[in-house]
Amino acid sequence: MHVVWELGDATVRQVHDVLSARRPVAYTTVMTMLGLLAKKGHLKREESGRAFVYRPAHPKGRVVSRMLDDFVERVFRGSARPLVLALLKDRKISKRELDEIARLAEEHDR
Repeated sequence: MHVVWELGDATVRQVHDVLSARRPVAYTTVMTMLGLLAKKGHLKREESGRAFVYRPAHPKGRVVSRMLDDFVERVFRGSARPLVLALLKDRKISKRELDEIARLAEEHDR
């Protein structure tokens, strides 16, 4: 998704090229993932000659929110608390980030 958001629209080859520069990834894996993201409605797919062109179906914030909601529902049975606790326990979070999280939590309570 990030590569497609960065490029605006992209073929499987273009996404594969960007990802391959970062780490080895099979072309077929990229093709499968883009197909799944299109099937789930996160990407639009249009035929262009012999290739498909993928573009975001929705703004990044909306897609991230939906994916996060789905993840929390499937993995944490709908409760965000265990997710937040896992992140706080397993990730190095700076004092600045913790202060921002506390501020956002306080605003959320209002």
